Amino acid sequence: MAFPERIHISVRDDSTGSILLPLRWHRNWPVGLLVGGMFVAFAGVAVYQISDMRGQRLDTVFQLMTLLFLGFWVLGWSVGVLGLFLLTALFLLYGETTRIAGGRLIHVPRLGPFKVLIEYDLAKVSNLRVEAGGPNRARIRFDYGEGDHAMGNELPRAEADRAVQILQSAIAALGPADLGLARRVHVREPPGLDVTKWVARHFAGAQAGTPVAPAERPPVQPGVVERPSWVSPSALALIGANLVPLGGVLLFGWDLSEVMVLFWAENAVIGFYNLLKLAVIGRWRVLFLGPFFVGHYGAFMAGHFLFIYYMFVRTVDTTAPEAPVFGALADLFGPLGPALLALVVSHGVSFYMNFLGRKEYVGRQVGAQMSEPYKRIVILHLTIIIGGWLILLLKSPLPALVFLVVLKTTLDLRAHREEHRVKPGESLRG
Repeated sequence: MAFPERIHISVRDDSTGSILLPLRWHRNWPVGLLVGGMFVAFAGVAVYQISDMRGQRLDTVFQLMTLLFLGFWVLGWSVGVLGLFLLTALFLLYGETTRIAGGRLIHVPRLGPFKVLIEYDLAKVSNLRVEAGGPNRARIRFDYGEGDHAMGNELPRAEADRAVQILQSAIAALGPADLGLARRVHVREPPGLDVTKWVARHFAGAQAGTPVAPAERPPVQPGVVERPSWVSPSALALIGANLVPLGGVLLFGWDLSEVMVLFWAENAVIGFYNLLKLAVIGRWRVLFLGPFFVGHYGAFMAGHFLFIYYMFVRTVDTTAPEAPVFGALADLFGPLGPALLALVVSHGVSFYMNFLGRKEYVGRQVGAQMSEPYKRIVILHLTIIIGGWLILLLKSPLPALVFLVVLKTTLDLRAHREEHRVKPGESLRG
């Protein structure tokens, strides 16, 4: 989808002096009522689950992780509930107008009294076209930046052609410097109506002659594939963070359970920085995608911690009563404080040096970033599980723990260099 120049919400919308485009909208009552029924059903499930969670005890780690798993699940589910609510309002209360004013194309969807003003720079509009829909009906689309945008519902073909002609004339009226962009418009012009002079009257003075610079694009060097060096700051920080568990094993007598929990905690750190990456890439969309990611990822983390705790910390053959949950977690995570800090710093350096510094966010899609941490975590989990079982089988924890840390560090560094490589056609700036 095209990302506009500006988006803001208001209850007022002054369209004085604007050119209104002949676009139509209509309410869809049957679909709205159907989606509204789905919203009520899904919201009922969420309310029931929340009320059921309120009565759960928190005496053991199992009970706490179960509650967290359900809480994260409800968070992800609630994103769907919110989406159904917005769709219900969209079908029952939605309206929209589109107009041209001040060298901008302004699309104004509204839900009841609330209006969302979405502004596009006319000078950056390209490939303006009419796409055929139903019988003798069409929809207007145009390219903008790295995406495209559809304006309004389907409307009669003659009205769509008339709206496109108005937009073409408005683009041409921006001034000679922008005629190159206007010539990129590909659409059949209907005979008869000549609105060029009429549109130009609305772009008198400075608005009609002010050139607008085209969008900048980062330079590319096709065919170059670059990975971070083995001795880059981010790679050294990653190696240092992975050597902390080895130091804990050799110097402080850490056992298998502490190393396993530390590796689990690294997944939480990865998830935190991935949420920041989603905010950089998706901008306002993170308000919806962020809770969904946290819900899914958090439920995954809670389930994995149960596995680690009862397989490697408490062990399945233990018959002694469990310690109070918060005391047990404090005893478990307390000695790992410096190592946890090292993980936060290591991944923070990588985020700053690679994702922001090398502009890895350029061209990155939100969907791909949502799934990015899972690729690394699968390798990490397999390493932990296989190494953990080797330790239990060999009955000699120290050599096996050293081997596990070295193996995990090697795989982690290889994954890090692969994740942050520059692919052909991507920017090498930064």
